[in-house]
Amino acid sequence: MTDLNKLLNPLFLKDIEIKKIIELLFFSYRDFTAGPDAILEKINFGRAHHRVIYFVGKQKNLTIKELLLILQITKQSLSRVLNQLVKEKYIVVSVGEDKRTKKLTLTQKGQDLEDQLTMIQTKRIKKIINKFSEKDINGFKKILYAMIEQKNKIKFDEINNK
Repeated sequence: MTDLNKLLNPLFLKDIEIKKIIELLFFSYRDFTAGPDAILEKINFGRAHHRVIYFVGKQKNLTIKELLLILQITKQSLSRVLNQLVKEKYIVVSVGEDKRTKKLTLTQKGQDLEDQLTMIQTKRIKKIINKFSEKDINGFKKILYAMIEQKNKIKFDEINNK
């Protein structure tokens, strides 16, 4: 196990300390996504499918335009993933207020998959976060939030009803 004192070096602004943070983000994200990745691999899906399923499940009747703004991917990239999710009956696409707007909704199959993937990550976070104080957790959330570009904070705040 890593000595936390080595991670909490008072010389935190030196490049070597910043690189430790980069590595912590890499390894923690890799491990955070490992459980869902294993399930997705069994059904020939990847992280892009997971992101689409997650955000379509989070926001009812999400439009394709809104999803593109959240994910910041091209229409072409989304189209490939979305077509597969629709074809395999995880998502339903319907016409919005005008004929040009397409709304996305999870099917029951899609909701079941989203629940399963989110449950894995929720359990992981709860298991770890329960070891820390509210101050530590809030500090961690402040750092993560501060790392988001201003224009993306607007979208984050919007989808989290801040």
